[in-house]
Amino acid sequence: MSLTKPRHSLVRKLTRQNLTVLLGSMLISFVLIALMLWLTARERQGSAAELAAIQLASNVSAMLVFNDPDAAEQELTVLVNNRDISGIALYNAQGELFADLADTATLPWQSMPTYQEPQRRYYGLEIELIVPIQVRDKTEGVLYIRENLHQLMNWFLRGLLIMSGLMAAIYWFAARLLIKIQRKALSPLVALSALAEKVADERNFSLRATVIDNDEIGSLTQRFNELLKRAEIWQEELSSELQQQAARGDELEHLAMKDSLTQLPNRHSFTELLNEMVLDSSKSNMMSALMFIDVDNFKFVNDNYGHDAGDEVLIEVSSRIQAAIRAGDTLCRLGGDEFALLLPKQVTAELTEHVCRRLLEKINQPIWVKNTQMPVTLSIGVALCPQHSNSAATLLQLADEAMYQAKRAGKNGYQIYSAD
Repeated sequence: MSLTKPRHSLVRKLTRQNLTVLLGSMLISFVLIALMLWLTARERQGSAAELAAIQLASNVSAMLVFNDPDAAEQELTVLVNNRDISGIALYNAQGELFADLADTATLPWQSMPTYQEPQRRYYGLEIELIVPIQVRDKTEGVLYIRENLHQLMNWFLRGLLIMSGLMAAIYWFAARLLIKIQRKALSPLVALSALAEKVADERNFSLRATVIDNDEIGSLTQRFNELLKRAEIWQEELSSELQQQAARGDELEHLAMKDSLTQLPNRHSFTELLNEMVLDSSKSNMMSALMFIDVDNFKFVNDNYGHDAGDEVLIEVSSRIQAAIRAGDTLCRLGGDEFALLLPKQVTAELTEHVCRRLLEKINQPIWVKNTQMPVTLSIGVALCPQHSNSAATLLQLADEAMYQAKRAGKNGYQIYSAD
């Protein structure tokens, strides 16, 4: 049965994500630019309005002193005609309305300002200006002006519309270019995915992917090819092994449960024995123990004295361990330099420590191979059932962790599993 093909394309997914990021970045930039332009334009118009108001204040100062409201009103009219004024009024030093325009809203009087500099405030689409009128350091009156920003806003909106069109065009071209570049960049990954689908459908591990560039995808392709090569070798070996097992019949069935070197139960047999021990221990609520044993410095023996010397060491180690355990205990070889010892009955923590010390004592006695003393010791990890776990897989994992704790502690020792 072939694997179900993914519903969504990785290329499309990444493209959508990148385009979303691109669009979001452009929108944020658009908003920030628009805000900056509006604030700058408003500030410039505000400055221009303030300069005009200061000039007007200077022009009407003499009219306040000589009490000529008609002339002052003419000056106000000039400013109204030249700028988009929504309200303008002139007050004298007593706070009385001196001059305003009939077609404009009279601004409410509050109080004579105590400041000497013009004040500018923004209210929505209006600028409010308050300009004290000084004559020889004496405040003779105050000029109030409100100027509309509607024309500025219309100009600004037209500018935003033009800028929006330009940014939309830029986004369209950038999106097209991004899609093209991304498809080209991800084409090796797409080809690798297609090859994986083909391998899964045909079970043909002789296929290989083409390495295009020396980048991360190229490295992934190389590792994928290596995995295919190993799977091909494994498939050939498995096929060969199955053929040999079929030819040998009962003999291979017997050998399948025994380690060919030490004649101990092998990993397959160990799995069954461990499951039985855990089941019995859980039913009877009696403690049992699993010891995970690793031969220290075994690689050094193989590398320096040869694999035949290593085989002799394993045989001698297994023989000494068997001599040190009880009749009901079972020693298994898991492979390489790893052994497992099952203590199914009448187990206590003190007994397991006693067994560990006996095993270490046995192996610490000199082991001679080829007239040379072999520098091997044991690292032992212990897990108890059901105290530590009533799962065979978990118990094996805990014993393995305890064994590595013993190795990190300096080897040639044992460690009973502890969660601390």
